[in-house]
Amino acid sequence: MEPISATIGGIVLFVIFVATVISIVRNPNHGFVGKLVWFIVVLLLNLVGSILWLLFGRGKVTR
Repeated sequence: MEPISATIGGIVLFVIFVATVISIVRNPNHGFVGKLVWFIVVLLLNLVGSILWLLFGRGKVTR
């Protein structure tokens, strides 16, 4: 893999990670412990953790 493509892939993964963390922090469906658990999952599993958050973590907001 060329260095440029590796760098672009790293930047894309970082942007996805940051967007997921922001989504976790702003989500009203989880308390502190739930948000902490999701943050650890996303931190350890990177892209897979972000996909899991989008599929299962966000939940429906009841207002």
